[in-house]
Amino acid sequence: MIPAASGASASLRFTFSLEKLEPAAGLRLLRIYQRIAAGGAFEVRASAGAIGGGELPPRPEAARQEAAQLRSYIEDLEAVQRHCEQYFPIPDELTPTDRIALRMARLLIQGHCVASPFMTRARFTLNGQDSPTLRSLLSGEPHAVRGSTAAFALTLAGRHLELGPVHFYHPHVTVDEEDGRRALAALEAGRGQGCEVTVRPVGGECFRHLLHDAAPGSGWTPVPLELPGFTEPR
Repeated sequence: MIPAASGASASLRFTFSLEKLEPAAGLRLLRIYQRIAAGGAFEVRASAGAIGGGELPPRPEAARQEAAQLRSYIEDLEAVQRHCEQYFPIPDELTPTDRIALRMARLLIQGHCVASPFMTRARFTLNGQDSPTLRSLLSGEPHAVRGSTAAFALTLAGRHLELGPVHFYHPHVTVDEEDGRRALAALEAGRGQGCEVTVRPVGGECFRHLLHDAAPGSGWTPVPLELPGFTEPR
Protein backbone atom coordinates (compact mmCIF):
# COMPACT_ATOMS: atom_id res chain seq x y z
CA MET A 1 0.00 0.00 0.00
CA ILE A 2 1.49 3.35 -1.13
CA PRO A 3 0.07 6.33 0.79
CA ALA A 4 -0.81 9.51 -1.09
CA ALA A 5 1.04 11.72 1.40
CA SER A 6 4.67 12.27 0.55
CA GLY A 7 7.06 10.80 3.08
CA ALA A 8 4.48 8.52 4.74
CA SER A 9 5.44 4.89 5.24
CA ALA A 10 4.30 2.34 2.68
CA SER A 11 3.43 -1.27 3.49
CA LEU A 12 3.78 -4.56 1.63
CA ARG A 13 1.83 -7.72 2.30
CA PHE A 14 2.79 -10.93 0.50
CA THR A 15 0.93 -14.24 0.80
CA PHE A 16 1.20 -17.40 -1.23
CA SER A 17 -0.32 -20.85 -1.49
CA LEU A 18 1.13 -24.07 -2.87
CA GLU A 19 -2.29 -25.70 -3.09
CA LYS A 20 -2.82 -27.67 -6.33
CA LEU A 21 0.64 -26.69 -7.63
CA GLU A 22 3.11 -29.23 -8.99
CA PRO A 23 6.62 -28.99 -7.50
CA ALA A 24 8.20 -27.06 -10.40
CA ALA A 25 5.57 -24.28 -10.13
CA GLY A 26 5.74 -24.34 -6.34
CA LEU A 27 9.50 -23.82 -6.42
CA ARG A 28 9.19 -20.73 -8.61
CA LEU A 29 6.72 -19.23 -6.16
CA LEU A 30 8.78 -20.16 -3.12
CA ARG A 31 11.95 -18.61 -4.58
CA ILE A 32 10.08 -15.28 -4.94
CA TYR A 33 8.99 -15.52 -1.31
CA GLN A 34 12.55 -16.26 -0.16
CA ARG A 35 13.91 -13.21 -1.99
CA ILE A 36 11.31 -11.00 -0.30
CA ALA A 37 11.93 -12.67 3.10
CA ALA A 38 15.67 -11.94 2.83
CA GLY A 39 14.91 -8.20 2.85
CA GLY A 40 16.90 -5.45 1.15
CA ALA A 41 16.36 -2.74 -1.44
CA PHE A 42 13.65 -3.16 -4.08
CA GLU A 43 12.05 -1.29 -6.96
CA VAL A 44 8.58 -1.46 -8.45
CA ARG A 45 8.75 -1.20 -12.23
CA ALA A 46 6.24 -0.73 -15.03
CA SER A 47 6.76 -0.49 -18.77
CA ALA A 48 7.58 3.21 -18.39
CA GLY A 49 10.31 2.49 -15.80
CA ALA A 50 10.66 2.57 -12.03
CA ILE A 51 7.59 3.91 -10.22
CA GLY A 52 8.70 3.37 -6.65
CA GLY A 53 10.96 1.44 -4.31
CA GLY A 54 12.28 1.18 -0.84
CA GLU A 55 13.95 -1.07 1.72
CA LEU A 56 12.36 -4.26 3.05
CA PRO A 57 13.30 -5.54 6.51
CA PRO A 58 14.28 -9.23 6.59
CA ARG A 59 11.75 -11.73 7.89
CA PRO A 60 12.55 -13.41 11.24
CA GLU A 61 15.19 -16.15 11.06
CA ALA A 62 12.67 -18.82 12.06
CA ALA A 63 10.44 -17.92 9.11
CA ARG A 64 13.37 -18.03 6.69
CA GLN A 65 14.48 -21.43 8.01
CA GLU A 66 10.95 -22.76 7.64
CA ALA A 67 10.89 -21.60 4.01
CA ALA A 68 14.28 -23.22 3.38
CA GLN A 69 13.05 -26.56 4.76
CA LEU A 70 9.89 -26.34 2.67
CA ARG A 71 11.96 -25.62 -0.43
CA SER A 72 14.21 -28.60 0.33
CA TYR A 73 11.15 -30.87 0.56
CA ILE A 74 9.73 -29.61 -2.74
CA GLU A 75 13.10 -29.95 -4.49
CA ASP A 76 13.31 -33.58 -3.33
CA LEU A 77 9.76 -34.22 -4.55
CA GLU A 78 10.42 -32.58 -7.91
CA ALA A 79 13.53 -34.72 -8.50
CA VAL A 80 11.69 -37.94 -7.65
CA GLN A 81 8.66 -37.06 -9.79
CA ARG A 82 10.92 -36.29 -12.74
CA HIS A 83 12.81 -39.57 -12.35
CA CYS A 84 9.62 -41.62 -12.07
CA GLU A 85 7.80 -39.56 -14.74
CA GLN A 86 4.80 -39.10 -12.45
CA TYR A 87 3.59 -35.56 -11.83
CA PHE A 88 1.05 -34.49 -9.21
CA PRO A 89 0.42 -31.54 -6.85
CA ILE A 90 2.51 -31.06 -3.72
CA PRO A 91 0.94 -33.09 -0.88
CA ASP A 92 -0.34 -30.94 1.98
CA GLU A 93 1.03 -33.29 4.63
CA LEU A 94 4.00 -35.63 4.92
CA THR A 95 4.80 -38.12 7.68
CA PRO A 96 8.34 -38.22 9.12
CA THR A 97 8.80 -41.66 7.52
CA ASP A 98 7.75 -40.31 4.13
CA ARG A 99 10.13 -37.36 4.49
CA ILE A 100 13.10 -39.63 5.17
CA ALA A 101 12.16 -41.95 2.29
CA LEU A 102 11.80 -38.97 -0.06
CA ARG A 103 15.27 -37.62 0.80
CA MET A 104 16.74 -41.12 0.42
CA ALA A 105 15.08 -41.44 -2.99
CA ARG A 106 16.54 -38.17 -4.24
CA LEU A 107 20.04 -39.07 -3.08
CA LEU A 108 19.79 -42.51 -4.71
CA ILE A 109 18.66 -40.90 -7.98
CA GLN A 110 21.73 -38.67 -7.82
CA GLY A 111 23.94 -41.77 -7.62
CA HIS A 112 24.78 -41.58 -3.91
CA CYS A 113 25.07 -44.42 -1.41
CA VAL A 114 22.55 -44.02 1.43
CA ALA A 115 22.22 -45.72 4.83
CA SER A 116 18.61 -46.86 5.18
CA PRO A 117 17.02 -46.59 8.65
CA PHE A 118 14.30 -48.87 7.25
CA MET A 119 16.71 -51.79 6.75
CA THR A 120 18.44 -52.86 9.93
CA ARG A 121 18.42 -56.58 9.07
CA ALA A 122 18.14 -58.93 6.10
CA ARG A 123 16.96 -62.54 5.79
CA PHE A 124 18.64 -64.99 3.44
CA THR A 125 17.80 -68.51 2.30
CA LEU A 126 20.78 -70.85 1.97
CA ASN A 127 21.16 -72.73 -1.31
CA GLY A 128 22.88 -75.73 0.24
CA GLN A 129 26.41 -74.83 -0.80
CA ASP A 130 29.01 -74.98 1.96
CA SER A 131 32.19 -72.91 2.39
CA PRO A 132 34.61 -71.83 5.13
CA THR A 133 33.41 -68.23 4.77
CA LEU A 134 29.77 -69.25 5.27
CA ARG A 135 30.64 -71.35 8.29
CA SER A 136 32.65 -68.48 9.76
CA LEU A 137 29.66 -66.15 9.33
CA LEU A 138 27.27 -68.69 10.84
CA SER A 139 29.67 -69.12 13.77
CA GLY A 140 29.33 -65.45 14.69
CA GLU A 141 32.25 -63.83 12.86
CA PRO A 142 31.40 -60.48 11.19
CA HIS A 143 31.53 -60.51 7.39
CA ALA A 144 30.58 -58.23 4.52
CA VAL A 145 27.25 -58.96 2.85
CA ARG A 146 25.89 -57.65 -0.42
CA GLY A 147 22.54 -58.36 -2.05
CA SER A 148 19.84 -56.74 -4.15
CA THR A 149 16.13 -56.05 -4.07
CA ALA A 150 13.74 -55.76 -6.99
CA ALA A 151 12.93 -52.10 -6.36
CA PHE A 152 13.11 -49.15 -4.01
CA ALA A 153 9.67 -47.57 -3.90
CA LEU A 154 7.67 -45.10 -1.83
CA THR A 155 4.04 -44.05 -1.79
CA LEU A 156 3.09 -40.35 -1.68
CA ALA A 157 -0.37 -38.86 -2.13
CA GLY A 158 -1.64 -42.26 -3.20
CA ARG A 159 1.04 -42.55 -5.92
CA HIS A 160 3.42 -45.50 -6.10
CA LEU A 161 6.85 -44.13 -7.01
CA GLU A 162 9.34 -46.82 -7.99
CA LEU A 163 12.98 -45.91 -8.50
CA GLY A 164 14.16 -49.30 -9.74
CA PRO A 165 16.29 -52.17 -8.39
CA VAL A 166 18.80 -51.39 -5.64
CA HIS A 167 21.87 -53.07 -4.18
CA PHE A 168 22.27 -53.25 -0.42
CA TYR A 169 25.54 -53.77 1.43
CA HIS A 170 27.28 -53.60 4.77
CA PRO A 171 30.94 -54.39 5.52
CA HIS A 172 30.30 -56.02 8.91
CA VAL A 173 27.21 -58.11 9.62
CA THR A 174 26.60 -61.00 12.01
CA VAL A 175 24.03 -63.79 11.96
CA ASP A 176 21.43 -64.07 14.72
CA GLU A 177 22.88 -66.59 17.16
CA GLU A 178 20.00 -69.07 17.09
CA ASP A 179 19.80 -68.96 13.29
CA GLY A 180 23.55 -69.58 13.07
CA ARG A 181 23.44 -72.68 15.29
CA ARG A 182 20.47 -74.10 13.41
CA ALA A 183 22.05 -73.45 9.99
CA LEU A 184 25.39 -75.00 11.00
CA ALA A 185 23.61 -78.12 12.23
CA ALA A 186 21.68 -78.30 8.95
CA LEU A 187 24.91 -78.02 6.93
CA GLU A 188 26.52 -80.78 9.00
CA ALA A 189 23.52 -83.00 8.24
CA GLY A 190 23.58 -82.12 4.54
CA ARG A 191 20.25 -80.29 4.76
CA GLY A 192 21.46 -76.69 4.38
CA GLN A 193 19.35 -75.90 1.31
CA GLY A 194 16.30 -73.82 2.22
CA CYS A 195 17.56 -72.91 5.69
CA GLU A 196 16.84 -69.26 6.52
CA VAL A 197 19.14 -66.95 8.49
CA THR A 198 18.85 -63.33 9.61
CA VAL A 199 21.88 -61.02 9.46
CA ARG A 200 22.28 -57.61 11.10
CA PRO A 201 24.93 -54.88 10.73
CA VAL A 202 27.11 -54.64 13.83
CA GLY A 203 26.73 -51.78 16.27
CA GLY A 204 23.09 -51.14 15.41
CA GLU A 205 24.01 -49.72 12.01
CA CYS A 206 21.88 -49.91 8.85
CA PHE A 207 22.34 -51.48 5.45
CA ARG A 208 23.54 -49.15 2.70
CA HIS A 209 21.62 -48.72 -0.55
CA LEU A 210 22.71 -47.87 -4.06
CA LEU A 211 20.67 -47.86 -7.25
CA HIS A 212 21.41 -50.80 -9.53
CA ASP A 213 22.89 -48.71 -12.35
CA ALA A 214 24.94 -46.38 -10.10
CA ALA A 215 28.68 -46.82 -9.59
CA PRO A 216 29.78 -46.74 -5.91
CA GLY A 217 32.38 -44.01 -6.48
CA SER A 218 32.48 -43.22 -2.76
CA GLY A 219 33.35 -46.82 -1.92
CA TRP A 220 29.95 -47.56 -0.30
CA THR A 221 30.40 -44.69 2.13
CA PRO A 222 26.90 -43.32 2.79
CA VAL A 223 26.19 -39.61 2.40
CA PRO A 224 24.26 -37.83 5.18
CA LEU A 225 20.53 -37.19 4.77
CA GLU A 226 20.90 -33.71 6.31
CA LEU A 227 17.30 -33.46 7.48
CA PRO A 228 16.81 -31.05 10.42
CA GLY A 229 15.26 -32.80 13.40
CA PHE A 230 16.15 -36.31 12.23
CA THR A 231 18.99 -38.48 13.54
CA GLU A 232 21.45 -39.51 10.85
CA PRO A 233 21.35 -43.28 10.19
CA ARG A 234 24.71 -45.07 10.41
